[in-house]
Amino acid sequence: MHQSRYKRLIKSLTQNYTLTDLEKIARSKKIIILYSDLNKEGGLYKLIDKNKVIIINNRLSYYHQQIVLAHEIAHAILHPHESSAFTSIGIPKKDYKENEANLFACKLLQAIGFLENENLCIYEKELTKADFKFIETYRKYCCEGE
Repeated sequence: MHQSRYKRLIKSLTQNYTLTDLEKIARSKKIIILYSDLNKEGGLYKLIDKNKVIIINNRLSYYHQQIVLAHEIAHAILHPHESSAFTSIGIPKKDYKENEANLFACKLLQAIGFLENENLCIYEKELTKADFKFIETYRKYCCEGE
């Protein structure tokens, strides 16, 4: 997908609704978000009875949940009829749709100021070393598409 299409889609998600909260963005697109213990999966997206459903692992830190949510929102918008599961970001992946969802998620997180928002630091005490590594990897991935 061309980056100008990402920008148009993200602008419509954030500007038209003046939203910077990923859950509100999802609800504005009629996406249901559930939280559950998914063991090693970070999250998943499914189309269930014509309903777009995202399930996020409730064992993840707040930061990690938000990154996974952005990724699954990307699938719900870009690949609405295909189920997907998020385990971790791996660069590069062989699956084009996963790379596309990763890039879209990065651009969405940038658009809402997630990766630069100093107010989100209140959650840093909850983060493990693995969370910090995950977030840093995602930040690097976001910059690669520039």
